[in-house]
Amino acid sequence: MKYHLLLGMLVTVVGCANDSDNGGTGGTSSTTGGTGTSTGGTGQGMSGSGGSTATTGGSGATTGGSVSNTGGSTGDSGAKSTGGSDAKGGSGNSGTTSTGGSTPTNTGGAGKGGVTSTGGAATGGGGGTVATGGAATGGSGGAVQTGDQSVLERNNSPTRDGHFVRPALTKDKAKTMVWDTTFKTSFKGGVYASPLYMQNGPGGKGAFFVVTTSNDVLAIDETTGATIWTKNVGSAPSQTGAGCGMSQPGLLSTPVIDPTTRTIYVAGAIGTTSIERHEAHALSIEDGTEKTGWPVNMTGMKSGSVTFNSTPQNQRSALSLVDGTLYVAYGGHVGDCGDYHGWVIGIDTKDPTKKGGWATLGKGEAIWAAGGLASDGNGVFAVTGNSTSKASDRAASDSEQVVRITGLGTFNRTNANLYYPASWKAMDSSDADFGASNPIYITKPAKYVVAIAKDGHFYLLDPANLGGMGGHVVDFQVSTGAMSVKTAPAAYTTAKGTHIVFSTESGAMCPGGGTSGKNIVSVIVPTSSPVMPTIAWCAPMTGGNGTQTTSPIATTTDGTNEAIVWYMNNGKLTGVDGDTGAVLFNGGSNTCSGVQRWTSPIAVKNRIIAVGNNLGCSWSAP
Repeated sequence: MKYHLLLGMLVTVVGCANDSDNGGTGGTSSTTGGTGTSTGGTGQGMSGSGGSTATTGGSGATTGGSVSNTGGSTGDSGAKSTGGSDAKGGSGNSGTTSTGGSTPTNTGGAGKGGVTSTGGAATGGGGGTVATGGAATGGSGGAVQTGDQSVLERNNSPTRDGHFVRPALTKDKAKTMVWDTTFKTSFKGGVYASPLYMQNGPGGKGAFFVVTTSNDVLAIDETTGATIWTKNVGSAPSQTGAGCGMSQPGLLSTPVIDPTTRTIYVAGAIGTTSIERHEAHALSIEDGTEKTGWPVNMTGMKSGSVTFNSTPQNQRSALSLVDGTLYVAYGGHVGDCGDYHGWVIGIDTKDPTKKGGWATLGKGEAIWAAGGLASDGNGVFAVTGNSTSKASDRAASDSEQVVRITGLGTFNRTNANLYYPASWKAMDSSDADFGASNPIYITKPAKYVVAIAKDGHFYLLDPANLGGMGGHVVDFQVSTGAMSVKTAPAAYTTAKGTHIVFSTESGAMCPGGGTSGKNIVSVIVPTSSPVMPTIAWCAPMTGGNGTQTTSPIATTTDGTNEAIVWYMNNGKLTGVDGDTGAVLFNGGSNTCSGVQRWTSPIAVKNRIIAVGNNLGCSWSAP
């Protein structure tokens, strides 16, 4: 059954200049899915967001605390086990000093989106990417050490939920955040990607990873900010060569890390004056050395009658790694010049000679959202933008569409694997790109793909059956105006329900009227039948219309408690209460300059890290 919840004033949609790859210009932890214990205490901080959203698995916890490893020798009758409601014996006296038990081999519970779990692992979906009490053996592409807080991809998970379980970041601590004066970074080029982090990085030391438009990949010491190594993957074009777009369109997208093979994958444009080709690279975490068989050149890729033409294509979307397949998406340059299409290319990371791709039927129809693609463990979900050829029927168009891509770029064209609004023609005409924001996958209160269109329509889709034309579960209007939402959403769950938080450019339909400018908006998806989302709160973004609209992340201490939403606001780090939107931290006196739109910070231990052009910035709770 479908429900249309259209709140507020309906407005006439007006045409605007297409910014279908505007990325060029401006821009859990599961230990609840497997408590992370085998015979001992729960993982760090008891639980993580991954398992807390697991719906298949997670109910069978391990045998509890009969032999606790630093988590407490006495079980608490299962009361503190969040990995499963049937915990036997208890999870340890609090688990706060436990990092998952000496042998994290529990067989109960999947991580976020994971369908089966062995060893506290998410072997299907996006779970366990940052496991605090068990290893992730699927989804994000490999095992993560016990207690690890590595951030291996955009928004911390293949689901793209942007939720970080960080026990040290309480609401009280957030109020005391300070600028880390000893963390000093310097690198060449613009930064349009979010940073990543590997706790067991080069030489076993923690390191952040940053990519720049100069086509440099950098590993940065987590403590000092000093550069550990730099790898240039090829000359960066000084312009696109397509007749529009930004200068120096080199590495724009957020990479992805495979911790098992200790590889960071990056993709971008190569050329001297203009774009000559697009490549995907696989670099060693240790020193940036290129792995055997890489780079992979996308030139000449075929999808039906469509051939990949490098010059008009732009690689803005964050990379995904699912079950050994690297997914790289493409759109066009700002200005929509040239014969480009939306593409999703899949590369077998074990044998990079094997690759395949899917391209949209019509011209344009870009896949360009900076947040990338979402996954439930079975391939990826992508969202396309408007057509530049303005097709009159769906036989020639994939515009304004959510699709599931599997394997090496395979698209099974059935209603189960695609969705588009009945208003798709009007959206095409008004540049109301569906693909201006990336999708996310959630499992609470039920399994949904969340997709937000530029015109402010917030859709919940059934991932098992996307539904074809108009086949949504919910269509809920969160803002007005054809250009109102371009963002990378995040999601977290509290006692009130599952919050979806995102930035708006204008027109947010805030409680009590809100403000007319830019906002961070929280929509609650409650446990109800039928599901009835509501806007919980808005947090204004300051600095006027020139402010770059960045994207939020969320932290909790254990998967559901002490929720904080973090985002960059006019060069300042801002932290707001995840339940109310009230400001907890307003950035202090320090400014992180050059932070590009649609990027998001990351949470590591007791720190929040952001990057801008030429520098990285760090704040920590004392």
